[in-house]
Amino acid sequence: MQQQRKYIISTKDASIGHRLKLSYFITSIIPIAIMTYLYLGPETEGGAKVETWMAVVLLLTLFLSILGLMLTNKAASDSISSLSRLNGRMDSLLDLTKNFRESYYVDVLLDSVAKSACQLLDADAASILLYDEAGNLRFQHMTGEAAAALKGKTVKPGEGLTGWVAQEGKAVIVGDVSKDPRFSPAYDKETGFKTNSIVCVPLTLDGRNIGVIEVLNKKNKEEFTEQDLKMLFSLSDHAAISIQRSQSYETSHNDFMQITELLVTAMDYHVPEKKGHARRVARYAIRLAKGLGLNEDEQKSIYFGALLHDIGLLKYSQDEYWGKKEFRMHPTLGFELIKNVSEWKKISPLVLCHHERYDGGGYPAGLSGQAIPLGARIIALAEVLDVMAGPKTYKPVMSFQDAVADIKDNSGTQFDPHVVDIFLANFRKEDLEQ
Repeated sequence: MQQQRKYIISTKDASIGHRLKLSYFITSIIPIAIMTYLYLGPETEGGAKVETWMAVVLLLTLFLSILGLMLTNKAASDSISSLSRLNGRMDSLLDLTKNFRESYYVDVLLDSVAKSACQLLDADAASILLYDEAGNLRFQHMTGEAAAALKGKTVKPGEGLTGWVAQEGKAVIVGDVSKDPRFSPAYDKETGFKTNSIVCVPLTLDGRNIGVIEVLNKKNKEEFTEQDLKMLFSLSDHAAISIQRSQSYETSHNDFMQITELLVTAMDYHVPEKKGHARRVARYAIRLAKGLGLNEDEQKSIYFGALLHDIGLLKYSQDEYWGKKEFRMHPTLGFELIKNVSEWKKISPLVLCHHERYDGGGYPAGLSGQAIPLGARIIALAEVLDVMAGPKTYKPVMSFQDAVADIKDNSGTQFDPHVVDIFLANFRKEDLEQ
C-alpha cells in the first residue's frame, strides 16, 4: 500500500490561520483590554482631562476595531480565493489522473503524464525517466523544445539534480539551478535548452523507486511553490501505479503483438501488390476513430481489426486470390481464422464485415447501415482510401483530390455518411503515407 502523503494545503500551511488570529486579536482582544483598563483601572485627577483622554482612547479603539475588521475581511477573502484555486487544481488533478487509468500503452501514458505535469504546474517542460536494465535512468518521454535531443539518453543515479533525486529517493524544488551545486549543465549545453528552475520527485511504487519525473521552468518567470511540489507528488503516485499497470499489460500481450506482426509481415510478402497496405489502413482507421471520439479500447479493436482485415488472403495461393469469386471469400475466411482466438475474438466481426456497404450492396452478408459494426465501416473507408491513393496499389492510382471526390460521391451508398464527414474534416493530402 502506498504511503499516503499530505497533498492539500491547510490554512496553517498557507499562513491563513496566522492572519486570521492576528486580525481577531486586533479586532477584539486589544479593544476589550483597553475598555477594561479604562473602566476598571485607577481614577485620574481632573475630570475634563479624563474626558478628553477618554475620547481620544475611544476613537483609537474604534479605529483599531475598523482596521481589524478590514484585516479580517481581507484574510477571509484571501482564504476563499486560495482555497478556490486549490480546489480548481485538485479538480484538474483528478481529471488528469483519470486519463492515466484509461491508457493501456506505456508510450501513450507517459505522454499524458508529462503533459499533465506541465499543465498542472504551469511549466515549460517536463521529463519522465525510468530505470533501464543497466540501472541507469533513461529519458522515456519529454515535452518542450529539447524533447527530441534527449530521447533515449541516460542519467546515472547521483548525477545532477535528477540523479540525486533517484539515488536519495527525495524530492527537490530549486528556484535557481545555477546556485545549486547538484545541478549539472551538461544536458542544457547539449540540447540548447536553458533550465532556470526545477521541481523533481521520485516515481515510487511499493517502496521501490522506478524512476523520476521532473518539471522545468515555471512560466512567467515565477518560482515553483511547495504546493506545486505536493501536486507533483500526487501526480507521481498515480503515474507510478499506471506505468506499472501499462508495463504489465504490454508484457502480457507481447506474444500477441509479435504474432500479429508476423502475420502482417507474412501478408506483405504473400501479396506483394499490397505490401504495407494493412499498416497504412490501420493508421488511417485510428485517425478516423479518434475523430469520431471513440475511447481507447474501441480504438485498439479498430487498429488490430484493420491490421488483420485481409488475413483471409493467406488461405489462398498467389494465383487464386485475384479471381472475383475467391476474393469475395477472404472476409469470411479471415473471420474463421481468428474468431476462436481469445485476443482476436472481439475484432473478428470487423474482419468479416469490412467489405459490407452502407446501402446493403456489399459482401459477404449484404448488411446495411447500423447493422454493420462501426469499426468495419471505418476500416472500409480507410482501405478504399489506401487502394485509390496509396503508394502501392493494384488499381490505377488516383490523386488525393480525386479520391476525396470519389469518397464524397459514395457517401450514404458505399460509406457511412458520418464517417465520411469525419474523414473530410481530418484528412489532408499530407496525411497520406507515400
